[in-house]
Amino acid sequence: MGKMTISLLLWLCCCLPLEAAALRIAVNDAPPYRIVNPPFFGGYYIELIQAAGKLAGLELQFIGVPLKRAFQMLENGEADLMLGPNRTPEREQFLLFLDNASFPAEDKVFIVARPEMVIHALSDLQGKRIDVLAGADYHPDIDRAGLLNKHELNSYSQGLQRLLRNRSDLVIIPEAQADYLLRELKLSLIKSPFHLRGTPSYLAWSRRTYDAPTALKLATGLQQVLEGVQGKTIRARYFR
Repeated sequence: MGKMTISLLLWLCCCLPLEAAALRIAVNDAPPYRIVNPPFFGGYYIELIQAAGKLAGLELQFIGVPLKRAFQMLENGEADLMLGPNRTPEREQFLLFLDNASFPAEDKVFIVARPEMVIHALSDLQGKRIDVLAGADYHPDIDRAGLLNKHELNSYSQGLQRLLRNRSDLVIIPEAQADYLLRELKLSLIKSPFHLRGTPSYLAWSRRTYDAPTALKLATGLQQVLEGVQGKTIRARYFR
């Protein structure tokens, strides 16, 4: 190959626009927000971000992993985004929470199998076998309480099944996820009257891969979807 041909090829490579890499979104199975059954990805948050990505002209790639692994991937720069984590000082060390791309707060509830196990206050957790999602954040008195008997789950549906087999006394779970799973799995379990007040969830970006212009485009698209008819239509599919 002559020098002229090589020079021409190099010039073309430099001048042709490079295709933007897909945004890598780490998602755990948490219906109705994130429904993960690869190759299928659905749920409220996922449909919203798919619509926002389309408006922004961005390609999205979903990676189905447990929640704890999703945080690790963003901390290491192996993924770019998460959908719906709560903001905590620990997470802010490696995540940027987009204030212009937040989701409504959701209470946490305590699901039990027997009336005598119903939770009325945080003090009722003492001596109970408690199932929590690995990597999830609930409340300082729960997350940092070394004396509580906690068992980490990969999914909340696993925890509800453990309740039925008397392998735990309660599951702490976001309320919408509890309602969805109890309805879809047709489980006769009890939602305790005591709730933990929720905090907003966010679109969170890895500090290792954050790109401000792309983040702005995606957040703007998300707000347009949430404020429009499409957002209401998506929500109606998952919340009754």
